[in-house]
Amino acid sequence: MTERRPNIAPCQDVLQIVAGCVFTPTRRKGMLVWEGTSRDIAEDTSDYIGCGDTPKNVGGEDTPKNTKDTPQNPMVGNGVGQNIRFLGWPLVAVLLLTLAFPPTLLAQDLETLGEQKLFAYNGSLSATQTFYHAEGMPSRRDPYFWQLNANLNLTFLGIINVPLSATLSQQNKTFAQPQPFNRFGISPTYKGLTVHLGHRTINFSDYTFAGNLFFGAGVEYKPENNPVRVSAMYGRFAKPVAKFSQFGQVYAEPTYRRIGFGTKVGFELEKQRAAVMFFRAYDDPNSIDVVDSSFVVTPEENLVVGLEGGFKFFDRFSLEGEYAYSLFTRDRRIPELFTNDYSFINNLGGLYKPNGSSAFTNALKSRLTYQGDGFQANLSYRRVDPGYTTHGSSFLNNDLEDITAGLSLPLFNNRLTLSASSGLQHNNLDNQNSAQVNRYVFSSSAAISATEKLNINLNVSNYSTSTQQLLLQTDILSDTLEFFQVTRSAMASVNYQTGKETNTGTLFVSGNLQDATDNQGNGSLFKSGNAGYSFKIGEYWSTNTSFTINQSESAGISNLTLGPVFGVNRSFMDNKVRSSLSLSLLNSYLNKSKNSHIDNVRWSVNWTAGKRHTVSFNTFYLLKNTYEEAAKATQEWRGTLNYAFRL
Repeated sequence: MTERRPNIAPCQDVLQIVAGCVFTPTRRKGMLVWEGTSRDIAEDTSDYIGCGDTPKNVGGEDTPKNTKDTPQNPMVGNGVGQNIRFLGWPLVAVLLLTLAFPPTLLAQDLETLGEQKLFAYNGSLSATQTFYHAEGMPSRRDPYFWQLNANLNLTFLGIINVPLSATLSQQNKTFAQPQPFNRFGISPTYKGLTVHLGHRTINFSDYTFAGNLFFGAGVEYKPENNPVRVSAMYGRFAKPVAKFSQFGQVYAEPTYRRIGFGTKVGFELEKQRAAVMFFRAYDDPNSIDVVDSSFVVTPEENLVVGLEGGFKFFDRFSLEGEYAYSLFTRDRRIPELFTNDYSFINNLGGLYKPNGSSAFTNALKSRLTYQGDGFQANLSYRRVDPGYTTHGSSFLNNDLEDITAGLSLPLFNNRLTLSASSGLQHNNLDNQNSAQVNRYVFSSSAAISATEKLNINLNVSNYSTSTQQLLLQTDILSDTLEFFQVTRSAMASVNYQTGKETNTGTLFVSGNLQDATDNQGNGSLFKSGNAGYSFKIGEYWSTNTSFTINQSESAGISNLTLGPVFGVNRSFMDNKVRSSLSLSLLNSYLNKSKNSHIDNVRWSVNWTAGKRHTVSFNTFYLLKNTYEEAAKATQEWRGTLNYAFRL
């Protein structure tokens, strides 16, 4: 079967990934938010691949439209019960129950049971009101907005924790879009066992299930005295939503109901860890009727299996990595296709049935680290096939292969720390694109603690990108074209501490320079600087003043913004009342001609009344005067009043 993959445009932000930046979704525990009655658009935003928010179903493929005459995939009739049967949930449940209550743990709990409170709780309630007004410009938000928040943590016998939270806002009642602004969820914990109910997130790995929000149930088992690690979940990732529009504006594209489930089983020791992962998600083709031909949306299906692990050896080396294999179908209504090349895929029971829109792709990453005497070195490798997709992640870069290396070296009793990293990356792994992008990244930094009061930080980086047009054909000749771009940046900051005891200050200076050029004669230059002094007077006063400047030059246009910033902070009533005021006066110049003046004023006050009550108010005012042909003044004001009560 021929694999079908979309062409992915080169990603500009991939340079950050080469340099070692990894985005890891976080899980918010114990969130309880009441669910509104309005319809819900898709929770999962993984309908986008690569960069540039390119929808998966417009990746250059002829995706069939959703019509009632299209054959329905027999997988739809399987239902939840059959999916759970294929997952082997009974076996997982027995394993969890067996491990969750070992005799030694029960004996330990009984020994300290008399010392624990039967029931304890803590939490908070808060109410927020926001006021807004604008003149001379369109309003950027509603003139009034309110929101209620509640947090509660219940503890039973000192061993069972049940965190809860709730949010209720004005948006659930008045906002036109069918968004789930109000959600609910609960994640009680007993020792190493956590149960998730409602709107929750669980993380398996980057390339299988990476923390996408779902509505359902999940469990995580991570005992302290046991190497076993088990995670499992089942839930809805997207509600069925037909095209929703109001006053001629489209708020939501059609979205099928998406159901997903998965599990992760492994172990974790001091020097070794390993896990096997499984995740499946599918859309229900009958959940919506798509009658608008302007939208090309199809019910998808995805099955991902993965392995991850790591181990330490020779006391100084550590190796870790992840491998994932994704079976992705763009339209599950197409009849099943049998192929000799991937015969095992046709024998997965009800878990997955390939068809003509299916693609099978891989993702791999690894990292080798050496911990020396006072320094650390690392080497990383990553390869993601073109078109690699998983419904368990909201965003993934694909069609890339890179290798990076890094070094961190402290010197002179840690007064000087040097670090450097470099990497190479390229795309077009299957040679199906007309252009290939190659990137090279190098960055280095130095942190200097010259004295106890003087600290200096330096950073230099170089990013180069080359794009090669593999073949340009005309009636006369065939040739290749190449585009090359270099981005250089440098940053420096100096901090010096002054004063002593209660009267202390900090003198700071920082600057940043970034320059970008290409082989077509284009270039841009950005410069920024900031210098100032902050000072604390006694126990209740503190002040700060600084001067900032920002300048950018590109395509013959120069923009310059500069001006002073002032701030003062004061505490009253033995620090029960704290107030702060700041003022910035900025002038903006276009090609050396003054075109606007911007004043910003911010004021906030916070009052702590007793041990349980807190009242705060903050306000922001902006005044902008323009000096162009149509000179005008714009004003914007926002105020927020908040009350919090601690239980």
